[in-house]
Amino acid sequence: MALAACAVLRAAPASAQYPAEVRGRVTEAGSGAAVAGARVEVVGGSLATVTAPDGGFALRGVLPGRRELRVTAFAHRERTVAVEAENGRTAWVAITLQPRVLALDPLAVRAERAAPGATTIGRAEIEASGAADVADVLRAVPGVTVTREGGPGAPARISIRGSSADQVLVLLDGAEVNNALTGDADLSTLPAGVVERVTVIPGAQSARYGGRALAGVVSVETRRPRGAELGVQGAMGSWGARSAGGSLGGAAPTRLGDATALASAEWRSARGDFRFEVPAFRGGGTAVRANGDAESLSLFAAAGLARGARELRARAEAFAVERGMPGPIGQPSPDARQEQHRIAAGLSARGPLLGLAWAMDADVQRQAAGYADPDPPLGSPYEDDVRATAAGIALSASGGAGAITLTGGGELRGVRFRSTMLAPGAPDGQTLGAAWLQGRWSGAAGGWALDVTPGARADWNTLLRGAALSPRVASVAARGRVALRGAVGGAFSPPSLADQFFHEGVLVRPNPALRPERVRLEVEGGIDLRDVPLGRAVLEAGFTAFRADVDDMILWFPDHQFVWSPQNFDVRRAGWEAAARARLPGGELGGSVSHAAVEYDSPALSGQVAYRPRWTAAAQGSARAAGFGVELRARWVGERRSAAGSELNLLPAHWLADAALTRGFRAGAWGGDARLEVQNLADASAAMLVDYPYPGRGWSLGLRLRREPRAPAVRRADTPNKEP
Repeated sequence: MALAACAVLRAAPASAQYPAEVRGRVTEAGSGAAVAGARVEVVGGSLATVTAPDGGFALRGVLPGRRELRVTAFAHRERTVAVEAENGRTAWVAITLQPRVLALDPLAVRAERAAPGATTIGRAEIEASGAADVADVLRAVPGVTVTREGGPGAPARISIRGSSADQVLVLLDGAEVNNALTGDADLSTLPAGVVERVTVIPGAQSARYGGRALAGVVSVETRRPRGAELGVQGAMGSWGARSAGGSLGGAAPTRLGDATALASAEWRSARGDFRFEVPAFRGGGTAVRANGDAESLSLFAAAGLARGARELRARAEAFAVERGMPGPIGQPSPDARQEQHRIAAGLSARGPLLGLAWAMDADVQRQAAGYADPDPPLGSPYEDDVRATAAGIALSASGGAGAITLTGGGELRGVRFRSTMLAPGAPDGQTLGAAWLQGRWSGAAGGWALDVTPGARADWNTLLRGAALSPRVASVAARGRVALRGAVGGAFSPPSLADQFFHEGVLVRPNPALRPERVRLEVEGGIDLRDVPLGRAVLEAGFTAFRADVDDMILWFPDHQFVWSPQNFDVRRAGWEAAARARLPGGELGGSVSHAAVEYDSPALSGQVAYRPRWTAAAQGSARAAGFGVELRARWVGERRSAAGSELNLLPAHWLADAALTRGFRAGAWGGDARLEVQNLADASAAMLVDYPYPGRGWSLGLRLRREPRAPAVRRADTPNKEP
């Protein structure tokens, strides 16, 4: 009897059931990027959660035993994995999801929407495109217009849905790269060679990203090696274009975690003296565009350490460019020169703590620029410089229960600047702060997978009065091959210091009384079709419609004495974008069309705002056979005004088409490809801006070599294991 009682007492604890906890991280296959907002549920049970911004998740109260987790995420393929839940213990699992193709980027061989309404272009697509900088990467994304002020190496700026360049926030690994004085970003200073992927998020995005995100965000993520890497590249082409670069990196497991390191350098140069057709109102004929040369050098280094859901990464980058400023063809500046320098460093950390997923990003950067002309066509000789130093830190935490997740954070940033271009008494710095909160609910109804994301952000700026509050609610409903999405929100963009406080000059005057630009209400809706079989082809398609009322948009306009200055105007924006692509055996075909009406809402002015084309379009086709690849790309820009409030002097529509032939090869441990490209295939005479022509037909020849001795060594487990 005693032995039996003892046996019962000993057996009781062994059979007791204590709830377990399952933690993990969901990432994207190939890129390794975190998949935020993915739904993770226990198959056959009621437990579910969604992943945090770093891809991490936690399921509490899991019954012990072998369980299956089903993971679903918008723009990714569903996946089910097994995990062993032990009594009262925590299990950890790493899960990778394959991305889905949801909409066309005509430039890329393969473009994916990583989030509702966003377009992401990955590393493979960037390499296949032959892009030199981020401006080239984005030149055919639907709704995006890239304006380059000349040939290779010339400044390049972005417009989304007819916006100004300073209404688009550009981030490099989360750090703002917009100019501290002008508010816009020169995309030619972001070399494509160090970019892992670029995400374009159109629409009013201030609820998450703050000021400058009135029309959208361009998020640039730098590269992370997936194994031992050694590469060199070089190219040459028309207009004296030359480039050379190389990279060295590695990835390996260590006792502390999976370590990665990468260093790269790239040099580019172009003579830039191309011939162009002079417009009839400038006298006609042909001329040579002089003083358009450019020479740049970019350096990049990064190192990281990851262990489970924890990651620490540091990066440093430097960019320098010297180039001519040829000016408008009506008043050329043969001696004007420009220099730009940027040095930046960043540190990011992510991981679980106290049941929450934490993230920290800190950065510091110094921007410097110099402008000089000893003999300008108007005014006196000048030699101006700009110096700006910025530092910032952002913290966020995420947690949730069941289908609800809350993520909140704050940012603090300081900028100090010195410039001879600013008027006496202008401020020499500013401090910016922000707090934001975002929720996410994921569920199902009537066979539809639902995802609703409300959020709001408050921004403070020492140069503005009060706080700017930006709300936004986005939703997605997906079923089978169809996804419906919608969003309602507001945004703001502060006036630039250059517009408010620059030195008054000949026929130009600053305006210290400028008010911030605001989107009181933006409404957006769209539909995506994915993986639709069509004979031997697979069809992807997307359509988006939007409307935004922009109050106090800052535009330049002359007064009765023809003195130009920036002023506030109410503007109404509305339009739509449609894109489709068919993946065929051995190739792809696709195209997109965008319409954006950006019109004055004023009794004194009417019609489309200057230099905003109502219509843009793109088409692309590619094929591969016998080791060769052929690609054709074309971009169309519709007619546009060159003067505010006037239909006179409309700039004509134009097509620009490019063709490329590639050939891959391998010799032992070395692989690579050769690329021959012809730009402006039809030798079209075109210009986005009056008096700033594009070059005619040109060519480039590039060669890339990569040494790949073995497969990546970084552990990317898909099987359950304990978190260290």
